[in-house]
Amino acid sequence: MIITLTYISLICGGLLVLLLLLGIIGGLDVDIDLDADTSVDGGGGVDVGLVKGGLTFLSIGSWTTKLILLSTANPVAAIVSGVAAGAVAVYLMKWVVRLLLRQEENVNWTAEDALLQPGRVYLRVPAAGEGIVHVNVKGGMREFKARSAKGTELPTGTQILVDDLGTDGALLVSLRS
Repeated sequence: MIITLTYISLICGGLLVLLLLLGIIGGLDVDIDLDADTSVDGGGGVDVGLVKGGLTFLSIGSWTTKLILLSTANPVAAIVSGVAAGAVAVYLMKWVVRLLLRQEENVNWTAEDALLQPGRVYLRVPAAGEGIVHVNVKGGMREFKARSAKGTELPTGTQILVDDLGTDGALLVSLRS
């Protein structure tokens, strides 16, 4: 039984490490997430996944069971301790994932995020045509096509304010006062 537990823990632990490395290096996420209430559900939109949760439970649980079987001859205590250790390991993994996801920042942006933001003309905006402006959106300078909202020419370097978004996606800008 000890040899079987060793193989289970080594295989499950190796697969878990391989899945985590593939996720970190290549962005590959090979896992199954269930919408049902399960023991691996992190709650609040955080889910460690059935595969990774199961591998963690089996790996830690079998190692703990093996170690207790080596130190005492009571198989019931070893199995109960292994199940408890596996459950604690899954809980700790869920907690770490939740902690890491709290550090995540939404960096996606759209042209609508530029509304009412100040900017600067990069390429002249003619009175009846389009130019290019730079606007700070979500911490980065973004380049947009722009037209003058009042039909006046805006030379390069002029400080502008984004008034509206045109139907074609170009910003409607005016001179910033």
